[in-house]
Amino acid sequence: MNALKLIFLLVIFPLLLTALGGWERERAESATAASIDYQRHLVTYKQRLQEVAAMQPVPTADAPEGLISVQEAIARLERNEAELPTAQRVNHARRVIALWVMGLGLVAALIGVTALLATHWAGRRAQQSRETLLQVFSIGSRSLPYVLVSHVVAMAATVALALSYGGLAMWHIGRLGSGEVKLMAVLGVIAAFCLYSIWQLLKQLRHMLGMFTPEPLEMFGQVVTPEQAPGLWRHVNEVAGKLGALPPDHIVVSLAQGFYVTSSEATVQPANTSLRGRTLHVPLLYLGLLSREEVGAVIGHELAHFAGKDTEYSLRFLPIYDGVNRSLETLLNTMLASDVIQGWLMRPSFMFGVFFMQRFDDAVNHWSRERELLADAAGARLVGSTAAASALLRVSVLQPHIEDSLLALCDAASATDLPDAVLATLRECQLQLPPEALAIHQPHPTDSHPSNGERLQALNVSLDDALRSATRAVDSDAANAQIDACFSAPQALRAQLSGDVMEVAESENTAHTHLLETLAASTEGDRRLHEGGQWRGVLMALSGLPFVLAALFILSRVWLAPERLKGTPLSAVGAGACLGVIGLALLWLGIRRFIRAPQTALRLTPEHFEFNNLAQPLPIEHIEEISLQFVQGIWITLQLTPEAPLPATRKTAFGVPGVRINKKKRQVLLLMAQLCIDNKKIEPYEGLSLMLDYKNAALARKMLQSRQD
Repeated sequence: MNALKLIFLLVIFPLLLTALGGWERERAESATAASIDYQRHLVTYKQRLQEVAAMQPVPTADAPEGLISVQEAIARLERNEAELPTAQRVNHARRVIALWVMGLGLVAALIGVTALLATHWAGRRAQQSRETLLQVFSIGSRSLPYVLVSHVVAMAATVALALSYGGLAMWHIGRLGSGEVKLMAVLGVIAAFCLYSIWQLLKQLRHMLGMFTPEPLEMFGQVVTPEQAPGLWRHVNEVAGKLGALPPDHIVVSLAQGFYVTSSEATVQPANTSLRGRTLHVPLLYLGLLSREEVGAVIGHELAHFAGKDTEYSLRFLPIYDGVNRSLETLLNTMLASDVIQGWLMRPSFMFGVFFMQRFDDAVNHWSRERELLADAAGARLVGSTAAASALLRVSVLQPHIEDSLLALCDAASATDLPDAVLATLRECQLQLPPEALAIHQPHPTDSHPSNGERLQALNVSLDDALRSATRAVDSDAANAQIDACFSAPQALRAQLSGDVMEVAESENTAHTHLLETLAASTEGDRRLHEGGQWRGVLMALSGLPFVLAALFILSRVWLAPERLKGTPLSAVGAGACLGVIGLALLWLGIRRFIRAPQTALRLTPEHFEFNNLAQPLPIEHIEEISLQFVQGIWITLQLTPEAPLPATRKTAFGVPGVRINKKKRQVLLLMAQLCIDNKKIEPYEGLSLMLDYKNAALARKMLQSRQD
């Protein structure tokens, strides 16, 4: 987050508005003094004119448009005198508005300074202990939405009042000009728009106040009761009892993700079951792929978060912190999908929400690392450090194979018992530790973990000792038996989990296929892009003719009558030559523009981009990126893929549009004055969108073909 940008938005800009209010107040005071002075002089001048009017003959008086009669001058003064009360009310309103601008600007700046300093202070305090982190974060998460709403309302009101002051400042005694009236109306409309923005903001208040409300955690799987999974529940309760930890209220079993616990509210799909309290998530396959000791070490690690001082932290802080992160993601998506008004209203909230979270990230990561290492130690005390280290590495070894197997089986849609099919696949795999295994951070939906290397070092287990057990071969029969022993009706659970996963995979596959088919059918036939604008070429060529004629005239005078020219004939020759060069250049460019205007510069086909000076059409699959730049025209830039060969070029006739090849950057460049299709000009973004459509359609057809193969 750019701190200077945030400081400007929350503090400096409100202070600038406050300074504007001070200047407006001085102007209002000066206008009031000038009004009083004008009233005094008006009375005196009116009395004098009345005395003059009694004289015979009646003289005339000076006015901006010339001499007018004294009676007309008196009538004008009386009209101005009648407008003086209005002028005084306007000036009074200006003084009041200026004071409000100053006050609201200072309030907004004060809110911004307080929020920034308080958040920075809270972030530093959070480093002291988990209890302090919990305390200051809870207070901040509850109060911050109100602070943000107050700041935005104060800013919008300040801007609206400043614009209203500008409109009133244009009012004066006498007839207002049409331009003044229009400008006053424009300022009034903008001020009204700002007030409308406040109304829109208040309508969004519910969303902003809910920004820091914890959102339910989405889970996918099946909730299993002690009756449905007696073996699993017995093992979990046994581990909790040995640790002196709170047992989970719910256990969710699935085929994806890993072991984790959460005290956040959760929604389990596809049954849409709502859970409250402590929930343990267990991946079914690992119940068979890990030994009983390894499973105990992992479950012990998770339940250790509900033991001792960690309990309050897990139960109170993590749901709030996780909810804030998920709410910020929701707010960002809402902001991107909103209209312009709502988007700008939500932007300060989102920016400050990110800033708020960043101030706590260091403290959260610090305490998270500490609590994860302590949880590892707790799990190791139950089953030994070697089993705990082996479980850690075995999960890292097996995870990519499990994911690949599930994806392949879902694509094939042939297995009715996914766990058995995955285990059969893993039986044939040669398990090895990935090169990056020690740097891997175990995935978790709501928390961060130290790297595997740090955790092994903390367990004081050598890599070789842990690796021997972690890479042991998979015995699918033993794994299936170990899984089934955890449940009262294992086959029903396997079928349910398999059916749910296959249904989701089929739904996603159908949606993806429909998207690809839509993209593939979005472009049909060929489209031809050309420059168009032949009349521009004609005008350019005609503009060069006067220069050519002037050059011929000067040079003929030098040749026929050099004595009549002022200066030396040599300077006249130089002037004639310069004019001739300019004229011929304009003539040449005009003719070239006229010739190339109707010619196809780029032909889009379903499989290729065709250019005049390329020996072969450029396959769309060789294009990695398409972009436009505006430098002395429109540059169409095609970035080639690293493996694509550089296209060969050929010569073309005069005026035929062609491309340039940047071999170093592997780019194909086409310069065009403008983009036209069928002699109709299109906007550059329309041309870019059209080219991207052809590229995406070709990619979609290729993906659909690979699926069929």
